[in-house]
Amino acid sequence: MRLAALLLLACALPWQAQAAEPPLRFIAPLNHAMPFGGFEHDRFTTGIVKNISDAIAERLGRRAEFLLVPPRRVSLVLAAGEADGVCYVARDWIDGDFHWSPPVLEHVGVVAAHPRAPAIKAVAELAGRPLGTVHAYRYAQIEQQLGADFVRDDAPTMLINLRKLAARRMDYALTEQITLEYHNRLHPGDDLRSVLPAARFRTHCAFTRAHPLPLARLDQAVKDLVRDGSIERILARYR
Repeated sequence: MRLAALLLLACALPWQAQAAEPPLRFIAPLNHAMPFGGFEHDRFTTGIVKNISDAIAERLGRRAEFLLVPPRRVSLVLAAGEADGVCYVARDWIDGDFHWSPPVLEHVGVVAAHPRAPAIKAVAELAGRPLGTVHAYRYAQIEQQLGADFVRDDAPTMLINLRKLAARRMDYALTEQITLEYHNRLHPGDDLRSVLPAARFRTHCAFTRAHPLPLARLDQAVKDLVRDGSIERILARYR
């Protein structure tokens, strides 16, 4: 009896290993900065986007892996199926035929300024003025309002733009409200301020269609994370 049980166990182990759910491979765009994403020794280690991706994978009984990708290659990598998904994206940020999750986060984009920057009351007043922007980010609403007078001053990350603001190397930068609040909490002496709401937008997770994924379960995981307050608790860690 004991020998038979051991033989059954030995046969079961390889099957169990094969039946284990594979990891979900998420893209970590290299232009992320805190609080959305932090990198250490070529690894994606912390931030809102990592926490959300981890939570989605956990709801499916999987673990998340992260592929570091230059921002301009995100849509290509996802379309080719080299990764399964990417979170914190809006529909007009990347091109391609992807499966879009229900909304995950709602954001307020703001114009940030240093204390001595001239006051402004409307986005139109920024026409022709350099605006701190992030390389490869799309600012659809600002582009619609300013057209050819939208003058980008690109930096690799938003953190660099906020440092340039603090050093008064520029007067204005486009950022998210939560990013500005996070920076001011860590660096209160910079005294950066929001002078104008610039945009409102929803972000999602986008998933590849290049290979089969449990899309209905992924969508349900997102809905559950929003509904049960998990997303809000993740955001609260960085406020």
